[in-house]
Amino acid sequence: MVTSKNAFGKQQSDIDLEADKIIFKHLKASGVIHAAASEESPQMNVLNEDGTYFVTFDPIDGSSVIDCNFSVGSIYGIWKTKDIEGKTGRDLVGAAVAVYGTRTTICIYNT
Repeated sequence: MVTSKNAFGKQQSDIDLEADKIIFKHLKASGVIHAAASEESPQMNVLNEDGTYFVTFDPIDGSSVIDCNFSVGSIYGIWKTKDIEGKTGRDLVGAAVAVYGTRTTICIYNT
């Protein structure tokens, strides 16, 4: 069921929003994430004042094809900073992509 559009004009489904909440909950619980932003919630969300990292993510990339049983994924970028304004991909300290389908595959980048 499509509920609304996100800030980028993409339709948000219930699964997009639920995955977004779950990921934010676990990032906060980690205690090391200062702030995070996602495709569903693109503004800076401060999670832990004493945290060191900023995480950006797309909770379910490809959610529009999930009903067809096609593969979908999650994408993460991790910066060792409290604000990513002016940062580029060259400033990443970690990244991950997880693809969920007939086979789950996770690829992780760590400096």
